[in-house]
Amino acid sequence: MTLSTNSAYGISADGNVIVGDRSFGGTEEAWYWTPASQIQLVPFPSIQRASTAQSVSGDGKIVVGTATSPNTLQKKAFRWDRTQALAAFLPPYPLGTVPNGGASAVSDDGRRVVGWVQTSLNTQAAARWDDGGTPVPFSQAGDAIVAVSANSISPDGSMVVGSGVNTVTGKGVGFKWTTAGGVVGLPNPTTGYYAIDGATATKISGDGRVIVGYGVNVAGSDEAIFWVDGHPYRVSDVAYAAGVLPPSWEPFRTYGVDYFGNTICGYGRATSGKLEAYALTIDATPAPLPLVAPVIRPSFTPGTGLSIRYSTVPGLRYRMHGGSNLQSLAPLGNWSAGLGIEEEFVANPAVTGGSNKFFLRLEVALP
Repeated sequence: MTLSTNSAYGISADGNVIVGDRSFGGTEEAWYWTPASQIQLVPFPSIQRASTAQSVSGDGKIVVGTATSPNTLQKKAFRWDRTQALAAFLPPYPLGTVPNGGASAVSDDGRRVVGWVQTSLNTQAAARWDDGGTPVPFSQAGDAIVAVSANSISPDGSMVVGSGVNTVTGKGVGFKWTTAGGVVGLPNPTTGYYAIDGATATKISGDGRVIVGYGVNVAGSDEAIFWVDGHPYRVSDVAYAAGVLPPSWEPFRTYGVDYFGNTICGYGRATSGKLEAYALTIDATPAPLPLVAPVIRPSFTPGTGLSIRYSTVPGLRYRMHGGSNLQSLAPLGNWSAGLGIEEEFVANPAVTGGSNKFFLRLEVALP
């Protein structure tokens, strides 16, 4: 009798499409699931030796993963639009001597796919495919942090995290990529008994504030870690301090984070000595900004009008009200966002209507 086991790796935003692979007779086969279809294999143009579906777009339309050719054993990234009959293989790295590659994640609109490509016989690079085009490596020549594999992408496709190498130390590091900042290495936690020797980032929250992954300490053991706004934390430190895990429970890896970055999940070794899953609520929702009373500097120039200068705070919004009736001051324009600089409002005769008595009030609010 041939037994099969199933593993799920990705889910659509509404939960109605799940993707993964099954091990059947020692061979992995990529599948997708919907409530109507149940588990069905991803259709390829030809028979593949092995395949796995790693991610699905937010609307459940685009499935991505990796397939292996039966004769050459070439690994190929694939993208399948479920409205089409067959999956399509994404182009390999054009300058590479070995045409291997794999896809790990896809943006919500399905247009950007990320993963890895082989760039030479012994090296690979994290890369992205936009609209099914030629892969573009994330790292540039001379970068201190070289991105090796892209593991996760934000829903809008603007942020990518994964595994990299610090070219100065030769150590593995988690990385975050943005269009503006390029590839940036994520710092390792400095707490704990054993120092973290290398790390990787596995998933990113919807707004990019929370990244999860794991590190390998100098003793050779895995340790689950996460980053909030770029600051690193050991899962064990947070869980032990909160009293939600006993010190004998060892979180090894973190593989998932919810859209808002409030709950992370992974696995570790329980007090029983067995491997078990865990979920940790960290509540990374930023605290609302305090409403700070602005510093106001009024001045009056005959013929020009009353000038009100006021300080602003980023994250707050401002709107001026005015009128001749102090009990009923109407808004004078739309809200403006605080930029952290001093702003000015001039109540000239056109604003005051030529009134010899005019009142102004500045309103400050949260977004």
